[in-house]
Amino acid sequence: MNPKAYISTANGGWVDECQFLNTLENVIDERIASKRQGSYTYSLYTGGVSLISKKVGEEAVEVAVAAMAGDRDWVIRESADLIYHLLVLLRAMGLSLSDV
Repeated sequence: MNPKAYISTANGGWVDECQFLNTLENVIDERIASKRQGSYTYSLYTGGVSLISKKVGEEAVEVAVAAMAGDRDWVIRESADLIYHLLVLLRAMGLSLSDV
């Protein structure tokens, strides 16, 4: 297995990189549907589009700052946060990756 072609999941499985965003979108859907108090995803989602939009903006700025600093690891971490928050925002607006 090419380590660059697969990503480890929380349950110990592996997901093809091409499927990673769809898998993340499914996890977000599950967290929203669970309505579990204490879930960051559910809390963010119920905060509404305004709150989620602020988080997307914050994460986008952090990616830009990290890039300007030339810190690749920081860019990677902040990019992951940005992608996650963007997917939550899409869901809050009734959209999905297939709409993009």
